[in-house]
This record gives sequence, C-alpha cells and structure tokens, in this order.
Amino acid sequence: MEGVRTRTAGSAGLTGMHSMRTVWWPLLRADIVHAWSILGVRRGFVGMVLIGLGSMGPAFLPPDAPILDQLHLSWLNWGPLRLLLTGVLLVGVLLLVDGWLRLRPGGSRPRVPVVTWALWSMPILLTPPLFSRDAYSYAAQGLVVSRGMDPYQTGPIAVPGPFADQVDTSWLYTAAPYGPIALQVQHFVVWLTGGNAYAAAVGMRLPALLSLAVIAYALPRLARRLGVSTQQAVWLGVLNPLVVLHLVGGAHNDAMMIALVCLGLLLASRGHLVWASLAIAGAAGFKQTAVLALVAVAGLVMRSRGEPMLQRRYLRLTTLSGVVATTGFAVLTQLTGLGWGWVLNLSVPASMRSLLSPPTFVGSIAEGTMYLMGLSKSWQAVPVPLMQTLGGLTALAVIVWMALRVAPRSPIAAAAGALTALCLGGPVIHPWYLLWGGVLFGAMTLSRRLLRICILVSLFLVAYSAIDAAVANGYWTLALTVVALLAWRSRSSQGRQPEWRDKDPARSPLPPVDLLTAR
Repeated sequence: MEGVRTRTAGSAGLTGMHSMRTVWWPLLRADIVHAWSILGVRRGFVGMVLIGLGSMGPAFLPPDAPILDQLHLSWLNWGPLRLLLTGVLLVGVLLLVDGWLRLRPGGSRPRVPVVTWALWSMPILLTPPLFSRDAYSYAAQGLVVSRGMDPYQTGPIAVPGPFADQVDTSWLYTAAPYGPIALQVQHFVVWLTGGNAYAAAVGMRLPALLSLAVIAYALPRLARRLGVSTQQAVWLGVLNPLVVLHLVGGAHNDAMMIALVCLGLLLASRGHLVWASLAIAGAAGFKQTAVLALVAVAGLVMRSRGEPMLQRRYLRLTTLSGVVATTGFAVLTQLTGLGWGWVLNLSVPASMRSLLSPPTFVGSIAEGTMYLMGLSKSWQAVPVPLMQTLGGLTALAVIVWMALRVAPRSPIAAAAGALTALCLGGPVIHPWYLLWGGVLFGAMTLSRRLLRICILVSLFLVAYSAIDAAVANGYWTLALTVVALLAWRSRSSQGRQPEWRDKDPARSPLPPVDLLTAR
C-alpha cells in the first residue's frame, strides 16, 4: 500500500507539473510570437545581434584576453577589423534605440509583451561583458572568497593568474566595496563555471538575467496597484536600452539590488511590511544604497490598508521597517560569514574621477580654470573635493525631505527621488547608477515633461556608453560615432511624437498621487 500511495503521489505530482506546463507554455509561446510580429521588437533584436557581434574588441575584452587565443580570434584586434567591429556595434546600438522608441505606448501601437526583454537578451548571453569590465572584477573577487581570503582586505591581485589578468589595472589592488551577499553570489558563479576565468565573468549574467525576470514580474504589478499603466512600466523600466545593455550586458550586481527593491515595494503595496523590509535588506546585501528604498515602505503599507496618512503612524511604521531591515541585514551578513569589512571600503568607487557626476564635473571645470589662470596646485586641489562635499550634503538634504515630506503622500516618488538624489549628488556616476531610481519611474504617474526627461536621459547615457566604447577601440573612431549618432538623431526628429495615452484598463483602487505630476 505504501508503494501504491507513493506511486499515486508521484503520478499526481507529474500530472500537476504537466497541467502547469499546458497552461503557461502556450501563453508564453503566444507572447513570443506576438512580440516577434512587432517591428520594433525585431529591430531591437537585430540591434542586439549586431552589438553581440561587435563586442569582440578591445573595448570589452581585457588586454591579451585568453579567450582570443583559445578561440583563435586574435586577428580581431587588427586595425581595420577594429573599425569594422566599432561600426557594427554602433549600428546595433542605434537599431536597439530605434526599436525601443517605436515601442513606446501611445496612439494605435500594439501592446508589447514583457517577454521582449528575454528576446533582446538572447544575442548577448555569451558575449564579453558589455560597456564595463566590472564583471571581470566580480569573478576575481568570487575566487578570493572561494580560497578563504577576506575580499574586504585584499584585491584581485591576491589571485594571480587568469582571473587577475582580466581585471582592470585600476582595481587590481582594491578591496571589494560590495555587500556580502553579492560576494557570495560571485563565489557561487565561480564555482558553477568550474573555475574558468572568462566563463566566470560571462556567468555573472546568470544572476543578472534572473534579476531582470524579477523586475519584469514585479514592476508592472506595482504600477497596476498604483493606478499606473503597466505598459509604461514595461517600456520605461524593463525594455529601456540602459537596462538591457548595462544590467544584462554589463552583468552588474546593481541588477540584483534593483530587482529586490522592486519586489520589496510590491510586497509593501500589498500590506506586507515585514517581508518588504526583508527584501530591501537583501537588496542592501548586494548594494548598500538600496536602504533608501525603505522610505517608501510605510507609505505603501498604509495606502494598501486604507489607513489615514497620520504622521505619527507613518513614523512608527517607518521605524519598524528600519528595525526589521537592519536585523535582517545583520542576520544575512552573519550567514555569509564575510562580516562588515565593506564599511571601510565605501569610498572605493570615489577613487576615480567621473565627469558624469555633476559635483565632480563642476569642480573639474573650476580646477581647469584655475590651472589656466596659473594658480598654485594647492588652490587647484580645492574645487573638486569641495564640490563633491557640497553635492553629498545636498543629496542628504533631498533624501531627508523625500522621507519626511514626499514619502507619506507619494511613496514611489520618494524612493525614486532619494535613490536618484544619492546618485546625482555622489562623486562618481556610471550610466547604470541612474537605474537605481530610474527603474522605479516606470511605476510612477509621470507628467509629459518628466517622461520626456526620462527618455532624453536614457538616450544620452546610451550614446555616452557607445562613444566610450568607440574611444576604447581607438580614438580615430570617435568621428564615426558622432556622425552616426547625429545622422540617426536628424532622421528620428522628423517623425511626429505621438501623445502618451494610458490604455491600460487594469486599475487599482489606490489613487495615483505623485507630487512630481503636480503643477
């Protein structure tokens, strides 16, 4: 009888799995077929194919990359071929951007299935990490952890050989600034790829792909609960070229942080304060900046429960959320066994000068002006750190204002604003940093002006990334990049911009009240 029951239970389990497959597979296949029938999706896919083909150059591969010798591809570094690869890459970026703009909601455009992100990601699954070499550092840090060393005390130089050879020389002696969960995930990927240096770097896309799947699940549902078009959320927060090129293409651990933040805010919008706080604690285990998303938790929970937005109640729930998140983060840190060494390494990213950062940019202009005026080096050393300090204080003031004034009435705007303020006020900005808060803009009710700003910022950062890659392939290709971008911009500006229309019938009983749309 025991055997009969076991076989029966097993048969029931198989039947259940089969029935689930018969339900979701036809739906998924229909979404894929529908997505492929849309011109913008096909253009974006072709663009990603070209980006993948153009990635086998010095812009994305480390000097003397072993993979070139292993696959007998060293001839790709030949001058004319580098020019060809750069041209293919740039055309791919332009096609991806053109496809994305064609998909924007409005007018009579068809709905774009969220599965489009997976179609666009397929051509770059096995390519070198795109537009950044951080993934090579992740792989080396994962190897450091696997060998029982403290990644918060030593840099990739501690593992000489193929792993260290891939790392940018700027970071060879630099200890890891990332959260302990990120480092253990990197350790797992190194183990999973059998200790192969290049495969480990490319394997960092596995958690990035999983993260984008979580974002694609959580963000539209969060938008729906807030009365915002799910198509806006998918288009702006999931299919955005910055998301595909940097979170998936670059395999950054920011993807895991953003995914857990989106999931946490979705849980908060459903009234689950504890689980939401723990999800954001997990996000902070990848990138510590995620803690700023806690400003939205209490407001979302109160809205979901229909409670009046009383200041005392809001502060009490915010405090509770902070205590839960802090406890959860401490427990997770203890479980990883890596400790709190990251606290002393938070200044590591600021060791490089980034002109995308407004404070650093203004300080650098002042520094250059003083140099031209012939002032002493002691005076020239003042503007950059001074402006970076002012930028940090300004960001702190904005974050406090967001937490106390904006969050009770517009939680998502507060979280997006706080994360964006930290980014813009910081000493260093990379294009994917803007996605910390930028992805959340997809779940907000946006005015026409704010939507236009989001689009222009996305296009600027994509163009910046493309130009940066072209420069890395050789300065003489910069002219080609600029001409191609200007030609595309001239062509696209001739088209009439359609109105943004929310055609999403799925609405939440929660009214959309975003301060950023107030006039």
